Amino acid sequence: MEKLFILLGLLSGLSAIPAWAADAAALPGADLPGLWQYLEQNNAELQAARLESSAAAQRAAAAGALPDPSLRIEWQDVNQPGGVTLAPNQVGAVRYTWLQPVPGWGKLDAVKQSALASARGVEAQQLVAQANLQAQLRESFARYYRSYQAIRLNDDLLSFAASASKLAQTRYEQGLSSQQEWIAAQLDEAALRSDSYALQAEHRKNQARLNALLNRPAGAELAPPQALPPLPADAALEETQLLQRLENTSPQLQQQIAASAEMQGEAEMAARNRIPDFVVGIAPQQQGSSVSSWNAMLEFTIPLHEGSHSAHRHEAEERVRASQEREQALRQSLVADLGEHRAALQASTEQLQLIRAHNLPLVEVAYQGALAAYQNDRLDYATLWRAKREVQRMRLDELDALVGQQIHLSAIERLLGGAL
Repeated sequence: MEKLFILLGLLSGLSAIPAWAADAAALPGADLPGLWQYLEQNNAELQAARLESSAAAQRAAAAGALPDPSLRIEWQDVNQPGGVTLAPNQVGAVRYTWLQPVPGWGKLDAVKQSALASARGVEAQQLVAQANLQAQLRESFARYYRSYQAIRLNDDLLSFAASASKLAQTRYEQGLSSQQEWIAAQLDEAALRSDSYALQAEHRKNQARLNALLNRPAGAELAPPQALPPLPADAALEETQLLQRLENTSPQLQQQIAASAEMQGEAEMAARNRIPDFVVGIAPQQQGSSVSSWNAMLEFTIPLHEGSHSAHRHEAEERVRASQEREQALRQSLVADLGEHRAALQASTEQLQLIRAHNLPLVEVAYQGALAAYQNDRLDYATLWRAKREVQRMRLDELDALVGQQIHLSAIERLLGGAL
């Protein structure tokens, strides 16, 4: 009967789940959507990027307006018999001059164009920050899930090893096996207990990484991860679709396009610096308590220094061309990165399919056969242990393939600027 209970322990492989100090339902960490919702509300970097984008939009809304006018007041003959005075009805005369600067033709439009492009660039910068955080969150959650499941697998194997050690001791006491087999079983159990410390350390590191993204203390508790998010449909990963979306939505590319547009606005402004700027004014003059006359004025700049204007113009044009070259180089780099991660994602998917359809069923069958042979004293412990460890290794390979999918998917979504 004792042997029967020990064998049942070998088959059951009861999992030990880490203890969580807080109520899991109230904690983030169970799934990726919940983590992203928490991050959107608490991540300081994301909040700062949104505020900067809002500030740039307000700055663009104010661009292109006329400069503020100025008012000039001139007193004449302030030295009167009763002393110095500024009273309008006691001095010789008071002139009120209203001055309004008016930039040359097209300059306000150029300023507006440059400001709008700058605002689009800041908005794209916010999207870059958001896409990077989304990618980091997906990858960190995948690694958190992997370490959590690796602990469970190790605990399962540790339960097997403990049962195997007891069975080896019983067999040794009954003269059915050697002392070396019993010692080997104890050593295997000890090695797994040592592995559990490393796995727990890795899990705490992944918890700290997730908490940092969520703006929480490094050691704050997280809910146990339930499942990795599914991959998008195959149609969404088709190469033509991805390249089209990269061109339309990539935040890095949109940021560089906005920078080129901003440079173009500055070049337009430099080209229009040969056009004079104006100041128009109107000046009523008061004598006593009434206005005695009205005056008008026109002031304008004379762009005589053609050499200076030409140098600024050529500088702006070169900066436009440099920005456009960077835009083209960035586009090529993004396309290459997209192709690389798409191929890696496909490789991880194919590896996962091979493990689940072929490798894992084979090692499971081999283990069950080894266990049956060991029960009937037709197989030694070392062979049984190798069969069980092979199942463990294949389960870990399955986990690695799943995590690889998530890592490469996160890289693709970072390039595209959003979820697929």
